[in-house]
Amino acid sequence: MTPPQLTCDTRYRRDLIGLAAFAFAVIVLGLVLQKPYHLNLATDICVYGIAALGMFLLFGLCGQISVGQAAFFGIGAYTSAILVMRLGMPVAVGIAAGVALSSIIGWLISRPILSLTTNYLAMATLAFGVIVYVIFSQAIAITGGLDPGIFGVPPLSLFGITLATPVAKFWAVGAFTFLSLLLVINLIHSRAGRAFVALKGSEVATAGLGVDVVGYKVIAFTVSAGLAGLAGALFAFVQGSFSAGNFTVGLSIELLVMVVVGSLSSPWGALFGAAFITFVPTLLDDFQAYKLILYGVILLVVTVLMPDGLARAGYDGLRSLSKRLGRT
Repeated sequence: MTPPQLTCDTRYRRDLIGLAAFAFAVIVLGLVLQKPYHLNLATDICVYGIAALGMFLLFGLCGQISVGQAAFFGIGAYTSAILVMRLGMPVAVGIAAGVALSSIIGWLISRPILSLTTNYLAMATLAFGVIVYVIFSQAIAITGGLDPGIFGVPPLSLFGITLATPVAKFWAVGAFTFLSLLLVINLIHSRAGRAFVALKGSEVATAGLGVDVVGYKVIAFTVSAGLAGLAGALFAFVQGSFSAGNFTVGLSIELLVMVVVGSLSSPWGALFGAAFITFVPTLLDDFQAYKLILYGVILLVVTVLMPDGLARAGYDGLRSLSKRLGRT
């Protein structure tokens, strides 16, 4: 007997309940976690979770692979930090400018890049990421290059309140993650979200139904770039210092792995993947030396054995186990 299919309204309500649970979890974790190390780790998970949500929207939902998200991440970081440090702009304005510039650049390059498909699209986004990284590392007068980079970035401050303590930073970044989740969830359950899913299935068939294929791909790419820019802007103020070395192609691969490991079909999987990929390195002393090898193995294993992602496989396993226990 096949399980009953969830309606769109049911899925939407379930996601809203999950959103409320996420907000509650952020508040509770801020109260429970006492050590700055743990709070900073949770903050990093939220930062990368925002960027992973953008990757989920583009790759998981729309089926458009990108290996250049680190470029938008870096654009958001440099734009916000430079505006605040050198032009004296408020932090909120710097963050907004970082998101806006990332989105605009994403929109400008999306039409020529998204005319490509599959491997060609991946190579085009990879080339874009490499070009932007070279600019970051060579424009030393603006970016500081690889060394010393940009340092002395002021802490987050919103509405005149400086958020310098670990718990304040965690709650602030958690609030941005909540808003990003709200945006993605509403996109999923909108007309655009249905078009994204159709595009992933078949662009030819979708176009045959009268859907503006290029237009919806541009929307996905632009929103994804904006979310990466938001994550980069928050990264700048949370870390306080960074350099071009933080925005290599390796970061784009990490974001891709987060989505594949978590789930290609759910935004919650992107957050799970961000937590997994951010937390695992803390357990391995020599992780940096073998990072790309480990990511390759993870991608291979998850793609072959768990095509819906590690989080989805775990959820299905627990659901199956509960049903078996209920029968006994």
